[in-house]
Amino acid sequence: MRVGPLLCSPLAAVLCSHALAYPRPPRGTENIPKLMADSALICKGEVVEAPEVTVVSDPRPPHRTATAIVHVDRCFKGERPASEVVPVLFDNILPPGGGPYVVLRKGDYRLFFLKPEEDRYVLVDDWFGQLSISRQLGATPFGDTDPMHRLEVDLKAGLNDEDHERVLDSIRMLGNMRHLQSKEELVSLLDSQDPLVRTYVFEAMLRLHDYSVLPAVEQWLTAQPQPPPSLTLPRDALFEMQDRLAGEISMIRDPATLPILLRLLRLPSPFARQAILQAVRAINSPQSAPSLLKMLDDPHADNAFIAMQALIELAGGGAIDWVPPLPAFRENPNYYAARCREWWQAEHQPQQ
Repeated sequence: MRVGPLLCSPLAAVLCSHALAYPRPPRGTENIPKLMADSALICKGEVVEAPEVTVVSDPRPPHRTATAIVHVDRCFKGERPASEVVPVLFDNILPPGGGPYVVLRKGDYRLFFLKPEEDRYVLVDDWFGQLSISRQLGATPFGDTDPMHRLEVDLKAGLNDEDHERVLDSIRMLGNMRHLQSKEELVSLLDSQDPLVRTYVFEAMLRLHDYSVLPAVEQWLTAQPQPPPSLTLPRDALFEMQDRLAGEISMIRDPATLPILLRLLRLPSPFARQAILQAVRAINSPQSAPSLLKMLDDPHADNAFIAMQALIELAGGGAIDWVPPLPAFRENPNYYAARCREWWQAEHQPQQ
């Protein structure tokens, strides 16, 4: 696992039970195509030997101080070692406050993205170079040499794992592959009685740019209660999914989704509205103008500011003398909202 504090933020996938200071990428956002490209050897297996981890007073102990032995069950890229084991360097000496250190422990079962370093291997990415994965093995077609498809087959096998967490891992990683030869197995889970499984599938499908699930996502988000001020995982995993789905929606650029996005601007969460505003702004369609004019009165001043910027971009952009920087807008949002509305109606109202 990757050892180090998580950076908590209000609209992110990084939600944790206690605040820690060391920044890291949002968990669950691994870029599998990039990890594939960067790796010389990709395999999954169990750590069968690993020295114990110790914590020392030194705030910056040396890295890669120990070697773990991984018994390989399957290789997706690179040549499977004849010995069936791979030596992987890791950090078994840690500073008291955590940090960017990689830890492996005996019994860990992981998907490893590796590159050679002398006679051993190191992870290609400190955060995402090892990922929890199901032990289930898929039936790879004979002669299939495509590492992405070979991994896809195993991840789909993991959808039937008895361990709920491994099922969620499999769904997430299928989405993070960014392209699948078939989404049939994911689509079949949209009827799951498990709400967490369904929302993980929503997220995966959005990451695969399949927006056929967007009406179901809209229905689910609209029905959800407001999350508490702070979340504790795994207890609040469904609340976390509200922010994660909003984050995925923020990256939509398909104009065909705009009617749903505009309706989602009515969500009670200011952070969800902000995420959806980012997508609406990027799509840059005149169809969004009425909704953006309403968003000038959003009680969250930053959202109103984004709506103002989006309207300016709809009108062609350029320097406008009355437009304030964000700090000034926050001090008097009602004034600037009224000023923007007057400007739009007087000078940039599209001709009917």
